[in-house]
Amino acid sequence: MTGLIEPSPVTGGRRRHPRRPSWRTAGVVVAVVALVAAGAGSASAAGASAASSKAAVPGTPTALPLGAPAASSNEAGFGASAASVKAGTPGAVDSPVVSGPVTGGTHGFPFTSSAVDLRSHGYAEQEYFFSGTAHTFTSEQPLTSDGRWKVQQGSPAPYQSRMVVRAPIDPKRFNGTVVVEWLNVTAGRDIDVDWDYGYNQLLRDGFAYVGVTAQTVGFNALTAWDPERYGSLSSPSDDYSYDIFSQAGQALRSTDPRGPLRGLRARHLIADGESQSAGRMTTYVNAVAPSAKVYDGYLIHSNGATGAILSGTLRPPTPTFLRTDLSRPVLNFETETDVLGHLPARQPDDRFHRLWEAAGTAHVDNDILVFMGYQSHRQTPQSIDPVCTSQRNTAPQSYLFDTAYAALRSWVVSGKLPPTAPRMQINAAGTDVARDSFGNGLGGIRLPQLEVPTATLTGVGNTAADANPTSAFCRLFGTTVPFDAATLAKLYPTHNAYVRAFTAATRKLAAQGFLLPDNERAALFAAEQAPVPAG
Repeated sequence: MTGLIEPSPVTGGRRRHPRRPSWRTAGVVVAVVALVAAGAGSASAAGASAASSKAAVPGTPTALPLGAPAASSNEAGFGASAASVKAGTPGAVDSPVVSGPVTGGTHGFPFTSSAVDLRSHGYAEQEYFFSGTAHTFTSEQPLTSDGRWKVQQGSPAPYQSRMVVRAPIDPKRFNGTVVVEWLNVTAGRDIDVDWDYGYNQLLRDGFAYVGVTAQTVGFNALTAWDPERYGSLSSPSDDYSYDIFSQAGQALRSTDPRGPLRGLRARHLIADGESQSAGRMTTYVNAVAPSAKVYDGYLIHSNGATGAILSGTLRPPTPTFLRTDLSRPVLNFETETDVLGHLPARQPDDRFHRLWEAAGTAHVDNDILVFMGYQSHRQTPQSIDPVCTSQRNTAPQSYLFDTAYAALRSWVVSGKLPPTAPRMQINAAGTDVARDSFGNGLGGIRLPQLEVPTATLTGVGNTAADANPTSAFCRLFGTTVPFDAATLAKLYPTHNAYVRAFTAATRKLAAQGFLLPDNERAALFAAEQAPVPAG
């Protein structure tokens, strides 16, 4: 059995509804997304991990395959002809020239095109180029831990980048909020990580989503993958990435029907970045946001204890805190994998900052690996699956991430503060989170899968089982260790006993404000179907 998947189109993507359970499983072999050479399509097929093909944990929704629909399926429906338009309004940030929708190329569809059948949700996907002059940012003083940096514009340089836009076809469905994701390039190419974690909430609540190429690694991968389509894209260096990201947001303020939102009025923009992009987002918040004033809120997902380089060798210290004088909401979402690394930069919640630490979740979980595998295989049909020593984490992090999107939007739009979350507990040695008798982490936001466990779910402890380059990423995948039948029978003598306990924990999480109604129903449905106790 190889690590390849042949995707088949399935309408609707993930459905968190009692009659249509989510596709989560620990037993799907995927084409890995984390492949440094993927942009050039240089990978070869390899064996799949036996550890990743074990049975799903009871209480986790069962699998529905996700396909990669044809480009015309997602791209149709916008109805805009190719054009160039000066976007945005004058201000501290320059307005770029926007052109598109972009078509053609060797592949005929955008890199990072969605694996979700967007048309079935009333959405369409299109790609736009935007160009202009970007500036670096510099500081005459060392960057300080408090994040209150005073920076100046540096040297200018021309650039041309791209954005992938997913928006409602019917303007009446648009809720006025655009999530703008700084595409992650850790794997040597653009990855829309947070779209993959949170698209269910974005689609059902009428958001628009825009993924932005901001860094040179992404530019290089695009031109290698499809030089005919992307050969005109360029950026001098990552020093210009912050201004490129600002100008992308500025372009989205345009209500021109030829613009990237084809006339939709963006009332609020939320900037979003995960992992490597979260480091960029931290630096953006501290250095650029106070003067740019392009974005209305920020979602920083899985950051460490510092930010990214501002320019040249101007590196933030460790720890780097988020500045407290921004007057824009910032929601910092950390998985269990990230808690220790972020620990030095923990800061108190206030009226413009929330820190959510999600117990039992992983930096990259099985759910997202499966999802991105479909996308990856469509873009690069031969991919290598990471081979890990343990089963990957199957906790439904996206339930909580959906809530993060909803809570941050409410915060930005109405000023309603998100709930304050307890911090995860750390062991006395400071080497790991504190754990209960089952090995599950203590404290933090607690999914019902931890409160009423059928497995040990951790964000750490996985390692590579072979020398494939992608297997080095196993350390980010967390682990799942299902309980044996005897343990399940002791904890839950009857199925009804399990369902009652799971229902109470689920409703408690919802009452605390961390679980949306659709996901509450999906979790309860999964518990009802779970083979607990075994046999």
